[in-house]
Amino acid sequence: MVTLNDVENKNILDDIFNNEIIVFEDIQGSKIWVNWDGKEFTIKPKRINNEPINLIDLAMQNYYNPVINYFNTFSPRIKGLMPKKWWFCFEYFPDEQPANIEYQKTPKNGLVLTAINKSGKYDYSYDEIDEYARLFDVDSIPVVFEGSLSDNMKEAIQYFLATSEEDIEYVFGEQNFAFFFYKMLNPALENSFLMDDKFQENIEKLIIRVKDEDLSFELLNPLYTKMSSQNSTEFVEIYTLILVNFLTFCQSVNLDDIKMKGNNREELYIYLICKLFNMYMSDVKEDIENFAFTIPEFFNKDKFKINKELIVNKLTKEILDETDKSEYIFKVILGSFNKKRKKAIGVFTENTVVLFNKFVDGINQTLDERLNKMREIEVTRSGLLDFGDFFEIRYDVDGAGEVYPNVWDEIESGGDKKKKKGGMIKKSPLKDDPFTDGMFGEGDDEIGV
Repeated sequence: MVTLNDVENKNILDDIFNNEIIVFEDIQGSKIWVNWDGKEFTIKPKRINNEPINLIDLAMQNYYNPVINYFNTFSPRIKGLMPKKWWFCFEYFPDEQPANIEYQKTPKNGLVLTAINKSGKYDYSYDEIDEYARLFDVDSIPVVFEGSLSDNMKEAIQYFLATSEEDIEYVFGEQNFAFFFYKMLNPALENSFLMDDKFQENIEKLIIRVKDEDLSFELLNPLYTKMSSQNSTEFVEIYTLILVNFLTFCQSVNLDDIKMKGNNREELYIYLICKLFNMYMSDVKEDIENFAFTIPEFFNKDKFKINKELIVNKLTKEILDETDKSEYIFKVILGSFNKKRKKAIGVFTENTVVLFNKFVDGINQTLDERLNKMREIEVTRSGLLDFGDFFEIRYDVDGAGEVYPNVWDEIESGGDKKKKKGGMIKKSPLKDDPFTDGMFGEGDDEIGV
């Protein structure tokens, strides 16, 4: 995508000025990619090449709960119309400020459809995006303008691009970037997307696409400001200090002695961390109470709190309910020991990284051994004959429905003997049964002899 603010080549502007274009407002939600494979939904955060959101991600926060619940309401008809190899790109809004921009409201069902990836090829066709957005009952990326630019519009764009950042406020006057371009491109509009009665003051950019060619441009707002990251240094220091303290405690723990519950790797990992966390908090409770640190501001929002519905350990839940401090410590631990670290950060030295990664390997080995045992048990169980299978066995009967006698003898003799019909067994019903013969000893006609 070409940034027009830095363009000096007149031919690039000609592509915009001499063709039909479509202009979109860039929306800052939380980007997710969604696929329906015919059996279940897969959701990936930010980029299509990222790993899917898993149970651990969901346990760490309530952030994705609403969108997952919404996709699971889709009817079989809607799922049937979703090509299995396509990925749909949405901007997801758990609330009015999922990223750097604060909006006045959220989109329909918290989602804005912005693009489609068709078996590896990206498609930004607005007509198709709008069609699928209506199918999913969500908003589509907002169009500011569609058509050919007038001479006045071309002149205003050139004037904007020729103005320095220092003088841009003079161009906008008392208004802002969004007001300037919305009113210039579409005077009938009274507000920008997801705003009730005004134009977004902190919009980052507009996206311009040439309709008949595979060309895209972005027009940046020079006055755009990102949300400040307060106390980022302190946050990193506290984050890594929590990990170092927990890692030090775990050096005295034998992971093989910890009993785990779960049906898959993610459930086992969460339960293992819960058990370790319980032991750790019990051992250092007084130190934790005296450990004074500031919890990051973002953690005060419900969407970033621990998803306690996915925590099955009762003691862990009780500890989490005690203080925000204990819940934050658990969040840090739960989200950190399922993957290795590449470099030193905060109070993490190079040696600490090595020790940390070694412990992560130990966790993975413990989980692998547990999963292998579970598989062995399943294989063993699948090879056993249970009572249900036993009573499903059907015996050969004659025309009158009587079971042929001496079936076992027939099998042993290879079928040389002629089948006899009719005779009732007069001894113990278990005596001559091929399945019980020999169980009670020779001559023992009665059970219990």
